[in-house]
Amino acid sequence: MQPIDYQQDPNNSQFIPAVAAGQLSTPQHSQNVPLLAHLGATTVDTETYFQQYRNLLAGFKGNIDCRLIPSRKGDTFTLTKAGAEKICRFFGLNYSLIPLAQTKLDFDQNVFYYAYECQLSYSNVIVGNGFGNCNNRESKYVKAYSPDILNTIDKMAQKRALISAVLFTTGGSRFFGQKVGHLNG
Repeated sequence: MQPIDYQQDPNNSQFIPAVAAGQLSTPQHSQNVPLLAHLGATTVDTETYFQQYRNLLAGFKGNIDCRLIPSRKGDTFTLTKAGAEKICRFFGLNYSLIPLAQTKLDFDQNVFYYAYECQLSYSNVIVGNGFGNCNNRESKYVKAYSPDILNTIDKMAQKRALISAVLFTTGGSRFFGQKVGHLNG
């Protein structure tokens, strides 16, 4: 399968698939280039970077860009796909979703597993990546037996890969998946 590349549409700041061959040049692979270092940030700039990140998050819409997950151990915020795409636009990042070889579709055994790598690029240089997977044995899909479920778990694996890449690359783990009282970063 071919990677699915996404780039920003200059007319409306939405992500669109790069369908024409060569429309999005293949990024040069650069191992372990943190986004801050790639953007030329210094130690002094780090606090400014995270302040801008906090300012971006202040404009997030609840249940659209992020969700509050209640728990007895303390409520936490989680990033949604819409929020991850908003962070990508803010930092000028494009993403590619690459299906991994571990993807398994076994109709005889009723086992469906999708796995993706999401690569984030800035100025055609890969600055980070993340992985995501989903399968029909997860509790919310285990009782669903329908061809329609294949698309659902495929898209969930893609979303998980994108969110993972965004959190790792931009330092978003500092803000998401933490108790609500600790959101000052």
